[in-house]
Amino acid sequence: MMLDRMEGNAELKSSVQLMLAARRLTHSVLLVGEEGLGAGFAARCIAADYLYPAGGAPAEALLRGECCRAVGKPGDRDSGHVETGIVREAISVAGMGAGGKYLVSQVKAMRSEIFNTSLSAEGRAVLLYHVEKMNEESANALLKVMEEPPEGVLFLLTADSLAGVLPTIRSRCVSFAVAPVSPEQCARYCAAQGVDKKTAALYSELFDGHIGTVLAAAQDEARTAQVEKALQLAKAAADRDSYAAACLLAAYEKDKAGAAALLTDFRAVAAAGLRQSPHAPVQGIAAQRALRLAEAAIQRLGAQVNPKIVLSVFAAKFRAL
Repeated sequence: MMLDRMEGNAELKSSVQLMLAARRLTHSVLLVGEEGLGAGFAARCIAADYLYPAGGAPAEALLRGECCRAVGKPGDRDSGHVETGIVREAISVAGMGAGGKYLVSQVKAMRSEIFNTSLSAEGRAVLLYHVEKMNEESANALLKVMEEPPEGVLFLLTADSLAGVLPTIRSRCVSFAVAPVSPEQCARYCAAQGVDKKTAALYSELFDGHIGTVLAAAQDEARTAQVEKALQLAKAAADRDSYAAACLLAAYEKDKAGAAALLTDFRAVAAAGLRQSPHAPVQGIAAQRALRLAEAAIQRLGAQVNPKIVLSVFAAKFRAL
């Protein structure tokens, strides 16, 4: 089964596989796990096992995310439509509004598609990523189809946290937690996916067994460079070197999104230092203080404070670590 490709999470896998084998899988499943743990991958595995029990090319394509996609334009409630993908039996929905918020036009397009097109013999799967980003309007549009879905339709939802999901959605799903694996398991898995063994070991320690984050960081050159800068910033924190930190951060003074992304990776490195990872340049009390500084800076960036001011203050406080 495709779900066997998911590392760890034995309880989740066995529960879902038993339900699939008995054809007793509820029509709505919510997978909850922090960003980078692989909740989206788990959802695609379950969809593949539901639609294609024998596996094969369609199941592999679904694991890669090559399915139909519900899209829309912000501010246009009638712009929603479903783009055709290689896998016709699966539709994915991911928020396209500001901050990744769901558009009601996307949900309405998905709903129309599954009600107005004939089902194949395999059925239909709908993948809804990060449903914590649904507002009440898009959630109400989803409820209309979740309450009385067409026969053979399986909804697979993911969220970063259970608390972030609207109660009206949460109450209609069976929920499973997606847990991190150990750094050692993570490193073995990522090395098997083609990541250099040393890089896999380093990133698995820094990102605490978050397989999706490790793969994203190792397989994208820009993200790899960002992690390297986060490590340099952590070294500056360990050395209480505000000047080095300010020089590194100067390139981000007009790039709020880039600054937030860098500080997020820096926060992960500082957290690794708290766990006493030998790969983290900053350790102990300094790591704890650096972590707090990063969290405060990320919050201020999200509150629309001028990035130059946020980063200048952040770097200056390195002297007191």
